[in-house]
Amino acid sequence: METAGAPLATASFDMLRRALLRLDLRLRIAVEGLRDEIAARAADPLRGLYISDGEIDALLAETPQPWEARKLLELAPAVIPERLQHLAAQWGLDAFEQEAVLIILAPELDIRYERLYGYLQDDVSRRRPTANLVLQLLAPGLADRVEARVRLGLQGSLLASGIVTLAEESAERLPFLSRPLKLDDRVSEFLLGSDRIDGRLTGFASFYRTEPEPPPPALGLNQALVEGLVHLVGAQQTGSASPVVYLHGQTGPARLAAARAACLQAGVSLLVARVSDLLAAGNLARNVHLLVQEATLQDAVLAFDEFDVLFTPDKAGHAQLMSQLHRDLVRRIRPTLLLGEARWEPSTWIASVPSIRLELAPLALEQRLRMWQSVLSGPIGSDGVVELANRYNLDQESIESVAAAGGLRAQFAGEDQAGMSELRAAARAISAPPMNGLARRVEPRHGWDDIVLPGDALAQLREIAARARHQLRVLETWGFGRAVAGRSGLTALFVGQPGTGKTMAAEIIAGVLGLELFRIDLASIVSKYIGETEKNLDAIFGAAEKGDAVLLFDEADALFGKRSEVRDAHDRYANVETAYLLQRLEGYNGVAVLTTNLRGNLDDAFLRRLDFVIEFPMPEEAERLRIWRGSLPNEAPLDGDVDLPFLARKFRLAGGHIRNICLTGAFLAAEEGDRIAMRHLIRGTRREYQKLGKLVAQNDFEPYYSLLLES
Repeated sequence: METAGAPLATASFDMLRRALLRLDLRLRIAVEGLRDEIAARAADPLRGLYISDGEIDALLAETPQPWEARKLLELAPAVIPERLQHLAAQWGLDAFEQEAVLIILAPELDIRYERLYGYLQDDVSRRRPTANLVLQLLAPGLADRVEARVRLGLQGSLLASGIVTLAEESAERLPFLSRPLKLDDRVSEFLLGSDRIDGRLTGFASFYRTEPEPPPPALGLNQALVEGLVHLVGAQQTGSASPVVYLHGQTGPARLAAARAACLQAGVSLLVARVSDLLAAGNLARNVHLLVQEATLQDAVLAFDEFDVLFTPDKAGHAQLMSQLHRDLVRRIRPTLLLGEARWEPSTWIASVPSIRLELAPLALEQRLRMWQSVLSGPIGSDGVVELANRYNLDQESIESVAAAGGLRAQFAGEDQAGMSELRAAARAISAPPMNGLARRVEPRHGWDDIVLPGDALAQLREIAARARHQLRVLETWGFGRAVAGRSGLTALFVGQPGTGKTMAAEIIAGVLGLELFRIDLASIVSKYIGETEKNLDAIFGAAEKGDAVLLFDEADALFGKRSEVRDAHDRYANVETAYLLQRLEGYNGVAVLTTNLRGNLDDAFLRRLDFVIEFPMPEEAERLRIWRGSLPNEAPLDGDVDLPFLARKFRLAGGHIRNICLTGAFLAAEEGDRIAMRHLIRGTRREYQKLGKLVAQNDFEPYYSLLLES
């Protein structure tokens, strides 16, 4: 990314040397004038005690005599080094200000100027030029001096831009003319040939230098958008403020990749500041100034990544940073890039400069196919590549990470190359969204053989998985996304009594799609405070959209209940909350599964927005028998007296309750050191009945009622 600065080229060094020779001419004239002034007044006994006249003559030995120096200054044009010309062009410095910079720079290159400045200022300790000395050398006449004093003052370009600063005075506050001037350290290094990024930016900024030849187009980027960015970043603005470009959408790496690709193709460098790190570093005014200064010195595009972090002005430092950026960005010559995820119009913030919002749309299926093909090799066939491209919405950097992680998983397993199982596991881990405690991750443990449902309900579940798997192909490649208005997400509602398999079905769908399943904790979302529920849900959807996952909202009627008649302010805000949640769910482009026990509790507007509504009925006898058999693992030791047909016939229970009974019976058998017998399952059934608030009647248990009396 960043390379060390090369030493000054021979031509550039020669220009700087010649510019300093012109400074020597001015110093020769000033020294002679000072001696004439001393000779005309009473001699100072301490004059020359530390810096003698002979020493000064020696320092200026190669400089022409004063009369010749004056003639050379009048006839010879000023020599301005290339880097100082660049500085002048970027900050609009005139000839006077450019020569002032050379005077202040000289001691950084040659220590003899410290002695000369000390002699002229009648103080050996004053080794830096004061404002008075600069005026003495460049504007000796009174009329010129008044005008030059304004340009050198606090409102002049040098001090206002931060190129020149007033040196600190520890003893006392001196008048302006007596205060030493110094160049900013980074400006001095730049003028002396260094292209190293300012060390004060370490920790919150990265620098990407131009390459000799433009790189080939990146596979995972929208080339039309990149080409448009090339036109913007490649042009320097003259006579008007430089534009602000807000680039949003996709993931952070994809946005940064688009910015880097555009700058590389335009042949300009890119300086990227990470907003979260910038906030953490503090000292915002200074650091923003340093960023703008570095980008200006390097003639680079300045970008702020994670800019949408600042859209919450109530957070500490956010409003201050926005205000500081507003002041500093208007002085930019190159465009400024703002990179974020949320949709936002920059014109609402910085109306004083032209601005544009650009959206980096999700990658098309064909683009993802090409990226996967470019990084995968070995046993992965075309079907495997299509599966990965369809299933995981990843950018190029993430796809490369999946390939690398899959290789490590294969190496760990003793395989030469990664297969589909290793790549699926790596992709699932990398694509999982950063929920940060907003939801609980559920490990998918079940498959199609584990769930018992009527044929139509099971067919609908398979249709959900198929639709999610082929979403991109149908909407993009086959054109249905343009022909049929709608969204790219998928929402399903599972309706049924507790234990009928709703959560298991969500696990199965996530498992067959190779995605993570996150169960939303309603207790952490729903708040009595106005606006908090929406904010919490928005954070969940925002995190989920950064990756690929299935969201499971249990007891969805708590969030998506029917809107009521407005009787008071509470009802009004409750209805607004429901409407907001409906809109947010409709805009979600992933898979969302909602469950409820009572379909009638849900708002009609919500039901219209659903892609699937699947009923999970209580299982009938034949289905219950399958559940009983599936709930007792093959490894479990069963006694011969276990009568599963009786249990399935007599007890109208959902699958979840049946599994609880089997587990309770297994623990009872383990405690007795025996095989799982009918008595253990009967006792487990009684415990489940007690949890459900049902009476344990003799006619329910028939001949096995006596087993309860033995316990």
